[in-house]
Amino acid sequence: MKHRALLALAFASIPTLALADPAEDHLAKGTNYYNIQEWASALKEYKESYALDPKPDTLWAIAQTQRLSGDCRSAILTYKAYMRTASAAGANVAQEFITKCQADIEAQQRAIDAPPPTVSPPPPVVVNPPITSPQPQPMPPPQRASTHHGSWAFDPLGDVLFVVGVGGLATGATFLALGNRDMSAAKNELTVAAYEGATSDAKQKQQIGMIATSAGAVFTGLAIWRFVAVARRHNREDAQNSLAIVPTRDGAFASYLVSF
Repeated sequence: MKHRALLALAFASIPTLALADPAEDHLAKGTNYYNIQEWASALKEYKESYALDPKPDTLWAIAQTQRLSGDCRSAILTYKAYMRTASAAGANVAQEFITKCQADIEAQQRAIDAPPPTVSPPPPVVVNPPITSPQPQPMPPPQRASTHHGSWAFDPLGDVLFVVGVGGLATGATFLALGNRDMSAAKNELTVAAYEGATSDAKQKQQIGMIATSAGAVFTGLAIWRFVAVARRHNREDAQNSLAIVPTRDGAFASYLVSF
């Protein structure tokens, strides 16, 4: 009876062992290393997983790891290998990263080939002239009293336009910053599907940001136009009305002239 129980336990453990997938195990380990930027360990696990089960997504993960580790030349070759079995959409995404890697390689080569910066001689010493006491300036003529009690800066319509415009600019700048951040983060996705979804969301935020920024610029421009128009109107009214104060022996004489 005891031997039968042991035999049944052995047969029961066979499905459990069969479910173990070494390729998936290496892939999970590689993703853990990828998340903490241990590129060498992640690359080793991904390659072992691909050797056991050559999936296109694993090949993409290998290319991403090579690019992020700074090995763009190897990443280009891996991206090209991925394109041979990828869908049309996946091949297009891989080509985008190949172009970026080639641009990075060319930029690094230009930095190596650039001549060393020349050291310019120090600027000549300039002796400051002696400091002289400032001459007294004549007093400005008295300004004419303005007949306006309001100001262009407190125009209700202009203030509303200005607040709406600044709010639109701030909102647009926020969405543009979020979209650019998400677009940059999408480059590190491990699968093409995740990359396409992240870039789609980032583009939507960028579009909202562009619309809000454009609307904010229009409203801000209208507010400035309104302020200028109100200020000109105030200046014309002040030019037509004048207040004069003439000193006399017994005090002062004030006259107020209004033109219609």
